[in-house]
Amino acid sequence: MKVILLIQFILILGITGDSLISYKNSYSEIQIEADRKASFPGGMEKMNEWIKANLRTPNENVRFGIVRVEFTVKKNGKLANFVVKKGINKDMDFTAVECLQGMPTWNPAIEQGKKVSQVVTIPVQFSPSE
Repeated sequence: MKVILLIQFILILGITGDSLISYKNSYSEIQIEADRKASFPGGMEKMNEWIKANLRTPNENVRFGIVRVEFTVKKNGKLANFVVKKGINKDMDFTAVECLQGMPTWNPAIEQGKKVSQVVTIPVQFSPSE
């Protein structure tokens, strides 16, 4: 089954004004906002192409809708801490996460001239092909 994929790149901000929110976990400091946001190599269009080429539709329990996946782009550009923030069902959620986990190394966020980790969310839309 063909799947038309619509991806929007949404940074998790949740802040107002010029304030910078960060928190520490047991691994590293995570920046919510940065001078330069984390990005897929080549930009949004290349990310959409990559996901479209690599997303596989599960064989069973296929539903259509959006799976929102949150993950951390670490200082070295590696991706970690994948969490489904809004899912469809376990098969579709797993498929979206599995696809995103295979993405190449990203360009990390930059804050005050230094590479920092940043949390991002990508909505992956599954819809029937026409």
